Amino acid sequence: MSLSNLTIAVTGSRRAYELAHIIKSFGGKPYIASTIGIEITKDSTEQGKEFILKILRDKFDYAVFMTGPGVYSLMNIAESLGLQAPLVSALNSTLIVCRSDKPRAALNHFRIKVHFVPQDENTTEGILRLLLKHDLQNKKIAILWHGSYSRELSEQLQRNSAKVFESFTYTYAQRLNTAGAHILEKMGFKYEFPNEQNVIKLIEDVNKGTIDAITFTSPPSAQELFRIAYKNNLEYFLQNSLNTKTIVAVIGPSTRKILEENKVFVDVMPKVYKMGPMIRALSDFVTNYQHKSKS
Repeated sequence: MSLSNLTIAVTGSRRAYELAHIIKSFGGKPYIASTIGIEITKDSTEQGKEFILKILRDKFDYAVFMTGPGVYSLMNIAESLGLQAPLVSALNSTLIVCRSDKPRAALNHFRIKVHFVPQDENTTEGILRLLLKHDLQNKKIAILWHGSYSRELSEQLQRNSAKVFESFTYTYAQRLNTAGAHILEKMGFKYEFPNEQNVIKLIEDVNKGTIDAITFTSPPSAQELFRIAYKNNLEYFLQNSLNTKTIVAVIGPSTRKILEENKVFVDVMPKVYKMGPMIRALSDFVTNYQHKSKS
């Protein structure tokens, strides 16, 4: 197994142990240091309530869902209001767009039909390209974001004469609060609580050269690593070490973009933006490197 005895860092939270299992199946040694959690606050709950009431009151042409936890937290709020059944009915009268298979699976769980998922790229750019294939003149589009959002999607849609309403039901945070953990439990995830000291230790180990590869499964997991590095004046050492000592693997283009913005070169990105293909691509990268070293 090409990853045999290599230490592979895992920076995600909600699927950390699932990714660790995949790494082990390729012979690697997982090193879990979650950089990111989700937090459900009073503000995000109010935002979710507003989204639900807007969907029920106004007939939207499209509803865009970015993540699975966003769907589950929205449905959790709807259930607390006694509005889950009406919300499901209203969404089933709307054209549903999902960023990836993850929110689609969550919506399927609640028996909500999904109409569109970008085939080329599971990013906001992929969603934009998909929507721009349609006439958006005066179309109402509701977007339920993940813990962070891009202004570009809304601005581009509005430039094409669409009427956009945006909301969110959780935020990304350095910690995973009780409400956030409850949502992940509902989704069946065995999560890893983020801890800043563990992340600082990860950065130190990357600098020592004891981390052979590091994986990023979302843009926030990369953003938070660098936020903590900047906070502790470790960004230069981290950038240099990731570019010279450690193989950097990302799950997709939006995550790669964050690394590149922080002046880090990405070595591995799979053609299929999922964890299994990412580790397979990492394994192939290591195998090719080993062959070149021997020749």
